[in-house]
Amino acid sequence: MAGNGKAAAGRGAAGTALVVVTGLLLSGCGTPPWETAASASASASASASARSTPQRSSGSATPAPTESVAVGGDLAAGAVSRTLTAGDLSVDVRYWSTLPMDEWTPGADKPLSMSVTTRGGGSDSEVRLVRAAVAVFYRDGSGADVTAAASPAEQSDSQGYAVVTPQSWSGTFVLGAAPERAARLRAVVTLVLTETPVGTGGATAQQTATDTLSVDLARAG
Repeated sequence: MAGNGKAAAGRGAAGTALVVVTGLLLSGCGTPPWETAASASASASASASARSTPQRSSGSATPAPTESVAVGGDLAAGAVSRTLTAGDLSVDVRYWSTLPMDEWTPGADKPLSMSVTTRGGGSDSEVRLVRAAVAVFYRDGSGADVTAAASPAEQSDSQGYAVVTPQSWSGTFVLGAAPERAARLRAVVTLVLTETPVGTGGATAQQTATDTLSVDLARAG
């Protein structure tokens, strides 16, 4: 949205830019990447499960069962879709990650990707995404808040990106390392959109949609 984003906005389609803190990588429309990502996540998780399954051998004691720790939370299946409301708009958001969920450890950089498209609103209105932001919070295994210094990652541009279906925007936030005792991540997503009547001289309306994802983190090692 900033820099290269402005040029792309002029073309009415998503462009490419990168912000690092946590960072935001913007990309355009194309083959839905979450299908490949979800498959890769499922395959990697199945492989990890197979490697951790205790093997019995004749004449030896049965190994004690190991504790099973659920990971992934809202992204346990590799991807999840949500429909949000912003004024008179329905905002369809798809979340996924290219990193298998059993590798979402506190110390890892964790890519969270999303795509955004809208429905509804006036039939002659232009809808643009002008800001996308993710703020991250953590809790430990007991449910207590864990203090972290991470700043919200965001990308904004006054021109924005056209997101009336079939047009869409997609991007990836790289969520940085968390405190080691963090057991759950909560990502608060904020999407700000503008809706402008075309050819009527009407005023531009600004709408906001919010969502929250909860992800149970895997333990390193």
